[in-house]
Formats: sequence, structure tokens, C-alpha cells
Amino acid sequence: MVWGRFVLLLMIPGPTEVHERVIRAMARQMIDHRSEDFRELMRGLVENLKKIFETRSNVYVLTCSGTGGVEAAAANLTAPGDKVLIPTAGLFAERMADAFEAYGASVVRAWLDNGQGPNPEAVKKLLEQNPDVSIVGFPYNETSTGIISQNVKEIARICHEHGALLVVDAVTAIGGVRVSVDEVGIDFCVAGTQKCLGAPPGLAMVTASEKAWEKIERKKIRPPYFDLVKYRSFLERWETPFTPAISLFWALDEALKIILEYGYERWLARHAAGAAGLYAGLKTYNLEFYAARGFESPIVAAMHVPAGLTDAAIRESMRKNYGIQIAGGLAHYKGKMFRISNVGLISKDKIVSTIFALGMTLKSLGLGVDVLAAVENAERELDRNWPR
Repeated sequence: MVWGRFVLLLMIPGPTEVHERVIRAMARQMIDHRSEDFRELMRGLVENLKKIFETRSNVYVLTCSGTGGVEAAAANLTAPGDKVLIPTAGLFAERMADAFEAYGASVVRAWLDNGQGPNPEAVKKLLEQNPDVSIVGFPYNETSTGIISQNVKEIARICHEHGALLVVDAVTAIGGVRVSVDEVGIDFCVAGTQKCLGAPPGLAMVTASEKAWEKIERKKIRPPYFDLVKYRSFLERWETPFTPAISLFWALDEALKIILEYGYERWLARHAAGAAGLYAGLKTYNLEFYAARGFESPIVAAMHVPAGLTDAAIRESMRKNYGIQIAGGLAHYKGKMFRISNVGLISKDKIVSTIFALGMTLKSLGLGVDVLAAVENAERELDRNWPR
């Protein structure tokens, strides 16, 4: 998007910038979604998604947003009388709780204190307090507050020991941090296209474990659109039960090819390096993060608005004067924070430009900050960690 003389740089937690190859992949004529051409596309998509999810299970592509994928989890897993535990560190955990409640679950919304995300100690304690919980769910990475979960593999072990399934909203985590679905033990995983995979919005991807399928298959009344038993049946012939967003399937296919050509390990290392540079610069400005130490999201940093300033003034100056779009707070966080992302096609230049623009903005608004030191700190961490 062009803003004045600038090309607007999106440093928000999605949608993110997409590669020119992805844009070109969408710019083609439609095909029959019951044709061999589509089946070939679907086979390649599922094969590559399994590499990203690190799973032997099939990955199902739904024409909907990531929120639709979370609703698919609730719609397929929830049975009458189910008690669902949602350890909550922000808005997207609340939305997950809303989805399970909408399908008849009794939801325990457990707010985590002091900037913490879901972690083994907290989940174990909550399950001891709620012994009849059959499903535990939370976002792996909570973009509304810049908080990431700790040791999800141990959380999964605790859940399974308790007899509960683990549902993970990895919409903003997949592609940005390693989410090894099988090794970690995630029973139902949801991802989205418009975050760290660098594809346009509009598709969700989900995968289910054998234990999750046992529960899904016992469900007597299935959701008409999100019926995963139906999706599984159609995938046997490499089709979808309903008309898919074919252009977005092509886009996702190309985005995955870009990641795998670059090297998935290098792609993850790129995000880790971007996070190191971003946080090095932000900390130089003495900004206060929502996340507690050890829970800082490498995908998005969320900061309290410095005293005497407003998030609107910071964001508007960044956009107007430097052509960089950053995010504000959502819902009850509105006006209380600003957020800067590290997703998708991240680069050294984007991180350094953002740190510089933020420093100049804060300085213009009356805050005493050392812009040069922040830029130097960011550059040093980027150079030290950037994959070769």
C-alpha cells in the first residue's frame, strides 16, 4: 500500500507482506475443484504442510480465517457436559473460550498473572483444581499481549496424564517458532496463513491426533461446514467437501515452497534473529513489556504506552512520517499498548528501520531516548544471529 511518498511497511501481527511469487501465484484463471489439477495442488499442499507442522497426520485446509479453525476445534471436539480449561493471557484465549462455550462446553477461564503465558506449573495447578476437565486449550503465541507459552511439550504430558486433550491455537506461531505437533503431543492444532507463513489471509489449517479423532467420531451431531469427518473423507481423493478459495490455495502452495526452498530451519532461525534484534532495540528505549521475563513473544512485542504519550500518536507518526504501520491494542487493551511484529518476510532492514522510526517518533513526542544506541544494539544482534 502506498502512503504519500512511502510504500507502507506492515509491522503488524498480520496480515503480513507477501512475496511477489505468492502474488503472481494467485493471478491465474480458476480451475475445477473436482479436477486432477486441483487434486495435484492439494496433494502438494498437504505434503508440505506436514513438514511445517512436523506431523505424520493429515493437515486439513479450511476456507476461513484462523478464528474459523479455532471454531472448528470447538465444533468437532465439544460434547455435552465437557469441561474445558482455557489458561488465559490475552484476547485470543478469550475468543477460544467463547468458541467452546458456543458449542455447549462448560469453560473455566483462568487468567494467568503477572505477564505469564500457559506453562506447566500453572496448568498442573489448574487441573488439580478442576479434575473433571477433558480439554485444555490456549494460544501458543498470544499476539494481543505479546506473550508466548512455555514448554508446551510438558504441558501436553500433564494434560494427557490427566486424561485431557490439548488444543493449541498456533495461528501466529506456525512458521515463526518450531511447533512439532507429534513430538510435542498436541491433539488438535490450528494454524493460519497470514502470519509467519507469509501468505494472504483466508485459510486455516488443522490437524488432529488419534485421541482427538476418537472424540470427534463419537460426536452425534456434527457441524455442517466444519465437519472434519467429511473433510477426511474428501481428502482421501484429494478434494475438499465445499468450494475452496482456489486462489488462496495457490498462494499458500507458493508460500510453502518459498519457505522450504529457503530451508525451514533457516526460516525459523530468521525469525529468531529478527526477534533478537527487535527486542535489543526496544529495550534500549526502556519500554515496559506486557510479557514477563521468559514469556516475551518472538513473534510480536507488546509495550505499555509511555507516560504522557498515546498509542494513537505513536502509531500515526510512524505511519505518516516513516511509512511504517504498527499495531495498537485490541478490545480492553485498546489505548493501553502498541505492538510491533516480527512475522513472515522479515529482514534486517525492516527491523532496523522500525527501531529507528520508533526512536525518532518517541523523541519527537518528548521522550528522551538514544536512537543511535538502539539502532546499533539492534544491528549487532541481527548480525550475530542472522542465518548464513
